[in-house]
Amino acid sequence: MKTIKFISLAFLLLFAWGCELDEVNPSSVPTDQEWRTAAGYEKLVNSCYFDLIRIVYGQAEDTFVVNAEGGTDIWQDTNPTGSNGNWSRLMRYDGDFGGLLGEAYQGFYATVNSCNAAIDYATKVQGLSQERIDALVAEAHYLRAHALYHIVEQYGGKYLSETYTASPITSLSCSTVNAFYEVILKDLEFAKQHLPVRQEVFGHVTRAAAYHLLARAALTYASYTDALGNAEAVSAEESRRLIETARDAADYLIDHANDLGVRLYDDVRDVFDEANNKSNAEALFVVCHSMRQAYNPRGNYYNRVWKHFGAYKNATSGIYLDGMVASYATEVNGVAVPKLAKCNCILEPSKYLIDLYKEKDLRYEAFFNDKYYINKANTEDGLAYTWTETDAKRYGLDLARVGNPAFNIPLGQLAVYISRKTYTQAERDAKPYAICNISDNYADPAQPGYFFPSLKKFDTPSLYAGTNASKPYSGADCIIFRLGETYLLSAEAHWRLGSTDKAKERLNVLRNRACEGHDHSMDISAADVTEEFLLDEYAREMCGEWNRWFTLKRFRAIESRLAKCNPQVTKFNPDIHYVRPIPSWMLTSIDNGEEYQNPGY
Repeated sequence: MKTIKFISLAFLLLFAWGCELDEVNPSSVPTDQEWRTAAGYEKLVNSCYFDLIRIVYGQAEDTFVVNAEGGTDIWQDTNPTGSNGNWSRLMRYDGDFGGLLGEAYQGFYATVNSCNAAIDYATKVQGLSQERIDALVAEAHYLRAHALYHIVEQYGGKYLSETYTASPITSLSCSTVNAFYEVILKDLEFAKQHLPVRQEVFGHVTRAAAYHLLARAALTYASYTDALGNAEAVSAEESRRLIETARDAADYLIDHANDLGVRLYDDVRDVFDEANNKSNAEALFVVCHSMRQAYNPRGNYYNRVWKHFGAYKNATSGIYLDGMVASYATEVNGVAVPKLAKCNCILEPSKYLIDLYKEKDLRYEAFFNDKYYINKANTEDGLAYTWTETDAKRYGLDLARVGNPAFNIPLGQLAVYISRKTYTQAERDAKPYAICNISDNYADPAQPGYFFPSLKKFDTPSLYAGTNASKPYSGADCIIFRLGETYLLSAEAHWRLGSTDKAKERLNVLRNRACEGHDHSMDISAADVTEEFLLDEYAREMCGEWNRWFTLKRFRAIESRLAKCNPQVTKFNPDIHYVRPIPSWMLTSIDNGEEYQNPGY
């Protein structure tokens, strides 16, 4: 018999997330009895985080970040011919994308089932005060809403369960998008009332996260006036009410940020400074990873989300130079060098995204890496790199530099620079390091090259983990939601309600903190607040943060923005691709797989 169980491994491991790890209970106490106890119930709530860490955000192959960012206006396939297997198919809407949607599907549904168990047993647990029970079950309500939001936006109105499932399921029924959002909004209303402002264990959700997701979810549900993806059309009146709910939630969070334990950094360069990764003041919801192997669900398989955005691959299908090698070393022959880890070279920023950052916008500097340094010597004294013919040709440079000591690059010095300014050939040949013009890399915007700036939001070299920089991992936390997005959600809600002055105010807070000198020279007027400007500002601020596909879907702007910004994608069909295909393994596990699949796949 075909069966499927949405049961998390967390129930077997009773994994406690954050700074502690509860081991498997060796007793023979049945699960039902265990979950009714104070200690058992706390473990049950802890387990609700398990699959978000292990599968969705970081410790699997981390395909979800490509699901959430790929196939949009701001990210392109690094493979110029689209032959990078399922990665290319996903980003180009070519076929059913293979198995790249399976991790998110499995992880989010397992999270829902874990949360359902915690919600079911909240009325059965003994030995805890009602206040403590409410605070604990509020975590489950938030996490269920988080998972259901991503399920319904990726896959449309599919299987919706509000009770714990321990027995096999042979057939999956579909619920409307509306039914999903009824549960999501109800969960978040409960969470914002009962979640604590601060948690003893970092990474457990707080009240601020509930306000933020409520704003995003309500704003998204308001967009379903077109009955997309098994939805019943939301009326204009209901849509406006939902936008007002979103506005109120976002504004409350912004206006009470200090009371809720969060704040905007004054300088945008601090947001993803690796020194702030483990205690980020702007973070609203964080999925924690650890440098200690025993604290990770997958042991020595740490966080890998940052790798997909990196251009350095130590191979000809990425940034490469004989004077650079994947290495965790911070010193070579007595000279300080930066760590360098091999990346996957999968997601490449579109030229449109790069061009969005104007001269005084510090977000380009804060979010992207465009410089690489020598960490491998090939001179006799072991202190410098001298150019080889292969490298000179690869970078299109005059061969007169080959073996020429005048062009030697000492250890720790600049080796490759990805430049937004276009240098002449003579200027490039005059420098000892390689200059790669971004304009050259995107000469054919449908087939860009490999010399692109790498998103560095999640790249934290001080937290690299494992023993091999050619197969690197990271102990860095994943910042899933942050206050910067709340300002954008507030601006969007005010704009949709006709309050462009307030929208402008919210946007200018973000723009001025990103402005060099913070002199308000990047401020905009109310008349500047349009749909196109909002989408551009979301791109500038939130690129790479599991955000873009959902944002474009909410605006129903995927096809228009692809046409404007990403000529690489030619197969997007709005009648099909606003929802993702159900993974094939799911379909073969149930009796009604054919009818459960989304139309067009």
